[in-house]
Amino acid sequence: MPDTSSSGFQYGLSSDLFHQTALISMGRMNMAGLRPDHDVLDIGCGVGRTARYLCDYLDKGARYEGFDVSQKPVQWCETHITPLFPNFHFQYIPLFNTTYNPDPTLQSASEFRFPYPDQSFDFVFAHSVFTHLLPDTTVNYLHEINRVLRNGGISYSTWILFNDESPDYPHPVTAQMHRDSSGTFAVLKPTVPEVAVGFDENFVRQSYLASGLHIVEPVHPGFRIQDVIVAIRPRSPGEAANSH
Repeated sequence: MPDTSSSGFQYGLSSDLFHQTALISMGRMNMAGLRPDHDVLDIGCGVGRTARYLCDYLDKGARYEGFDVSQKPVQWCETHITPLFPNFHFQYIPLFNTTYNPDPTLQSASEFRFPYPDQSFDFVFAHSVFTHLLPDTTVNYLHEINRVLRNGGISYSTWILFNDESPDYPHPVTAQMHRDSSGTFAVLKPTVPEVAVGFDENFVRQSYLASGLHIVEPVHPGFRIQDVIVAIRPRSPGEAANSH
């Protein structure tokens, strides 16, 4: 793991919560099927909170790609991680976001095509990304995840979900959110909607289905942290037969 003891305090690198969250993510991704030989895509890589643990986990022959809409965290990763782990690559992608990049001249994330070829990855994860995206971008990202995953590949993502039909495990923050008239999503701060976004679970399920990704049940309630959805890009019938 890269040494972060003397730099990056503005990113919370020295805080217990920063590392605890990364370790929880690693444990959950392991249970979802992450393996050391996987080629991995990290959507919203930030300052490498999870990447720093993947450095010691992934094989040297495995490939890690991460991108983020915030420039300085990506530059930190390029400076502190890539020189030590050449199979780890990071990209800054300047996309419009009311929270992170409120410049209306930037490209819309709802039309963004991930900068990777079809079927490039075995495992794609997005930690606390869909909690900052509106529905049109969410739908686009799910389609892009399906596109870049190999057949049988795994998607791992976290969400803030609400479900009026089955409110047994409500996420605490959803009670503070303002529901959109469509009923499909809610935002914490209407003037800056992408500060925090929650989604109706049924809308999310339909969006996964439309993208071609199959949710691995159950959806895992986050209680006081974010909810987790694991999904796969199905193998073709021929691949399934050959795997036995």
